[in-house]
Amino acid sequence: MGIILVHWLGLRVLPLTFVNSLFTLYLWHVSGGWLRYAFLASHEPAIALASWLLSRHLIQREQGFSGISAFIQFTFLGLALPDTVNCFYTYHYSFVDGDWTKITLLWLADFITMFCIGIPVLHLLKPSRQGNLISLFFINLPPKQAVRQMGRELLVVLVFFLTLNFIIDFREYWFVYGICATVIAVARGFEFAVLTNFILFSLSYLSPLILLASPSNTGTSQMLNVHLGMAAMFIVSALIGRVVSDFRKNEVELTDQKRKLESANELLNKTNRELDRFVYSVSHDISAPLKSIKGLVSLSRLENDPTASRLYMDKIDTSVHKLERFVEEVLDHSRSSRKEVTIESIRLESFVAEILENLKYLENFDHINFSFDFRKGEIFSDRFLLKVVLSNLLSNAVKYQKRYQDHRPEIKLGSSVIRGHHEIEIADNGEGIPDDHKAKIFDMFYRGTTSSPGSGLGLYIAREAMERLKGTIKVDTVYGKGSTFTLVFPMDQSI
Repeated sequence: MGIILVHWLGLRVLPLTFVNSLFTLYLWHVSGGWLRYAFLASHEPAIALASWLLSRHLIQREQGFSGISAFIQFTFLGLALPDTVNCFYTYHYSFVDGDWTKITLLWLADFITMFCIGIPVLHLLKPSRQGNLISLFFINLPPKQAVRQMGRELLVVLVFFLTLNFIIDFREYWFVYGICATVIAVARGFEFAVLTNFILFSLSYLSPLILLASPSNTGTSQMLNVHLGMAAMFIVSALIGRVVSDFRKNEVELTDQKRKLESANELLNKTNRELDRFVYSVSHDISAPLKSIKGLVSLSRLENDPTASRLYMDKIDTSVHKLERFVEEVLDHSRSSRKEVTIESIRLESFVAEILENLKYLENFDHINFSFDFRKGEIFSDRFLLKVVLSNLLSNAVKYQKRYQDHRPEIKLGSSVIRGHHEIEIADNGEGIPDDHKAKIFDMFYRGTTSSPGSGLGLYIAREAMERLKGTIKVDTVYGKGSTFTLVFPMDQSI
């Protein structure tokens, strides 16, 4: 207990261990004066101090013995060597009388006790706060349901060894117990192995059913052999359990790393495919307006008619505007995929007004009736990403309106909060989307028709931006009647 407490509370427990040792000597009526009492009583703080100095760095507060190296080093430095320090004191015990066989027997008995109690306690229990023994908490245990299963299995182990205790004499057949403990260690790992060792220690060393430590029933040499067997059994089973646990931990880590690598590889393949499509489409969408401009410039040079030249200039302006819009979309995609998400307060009414101001130069914009129903007027999100999404959806709603005389184009915007999520809805009565195109509209560079005025990047960029906001875009559309796009993202934007 001195070793356990010194690793939990530090050196301030040493006076307590000294007082405890004095009280124990008094209870045992040890002969000699107070100087002899003081000398013999100093063995408890000496062992605890040696263990703390040699091995305090080997026990991690939240992990106990994190691996086989820490466990082996602690067994040697934290238990075996401090126990050897105690041999200096046992040599002076009156009943030992300098007999090294008895000293070795006492060394083994103390080592077994410290190993079977100290290892599981230090690995599985910690004070809730540094220096607080009132509240202890468990570490290195499985989830609650698995703990119950573990408790039931340990009860079975207890009953098994208790039954075996009445059938097989431990002093002669300790190796049978050792085989059973080793099998348990292989099957269940380190934590189960050290708890099994504690059960075996309790039954074979503390239980009055087997008075193993009684020299009246057993010779000293046989006692020495039994204790050597016990020490070997406990160390080997715990060592095997530690190896099995480390192997399983490494296996889980390797499996997790493999899964992450496969996921990264899949993402890389997807990125490469999108990059190939991106390069191809960008080169095509940039070269087409440039070729058109080049051709129109050549034609205007051949024309002497000012009216025709003005027509060519208008077409050049259209091509330049298309090229400019495409470059803006590419830049939006680049910024939205790399920009760090910054959450801020956004007033939807002024925010949407700003977006519509930038879209007012689109063809037929003046003919559209806009209506707003912002039940949730203020939201918290990333201003740039949300602007990218709404700009693309609203520009599509403007572009794809029906173009016949009796049609009254209308776009409705609304916001609400449903089940802890913001919802922003953009509804139009435009062309709508055919059923065979619905599944592809968010793909990069996808255009429903070759006559489509867009680049095919808008909805793809909008979806990517919403994923950065941990949200989704839902679409409800009927071809010939219009479309409704709904943005859904969590109110708690602690991204």
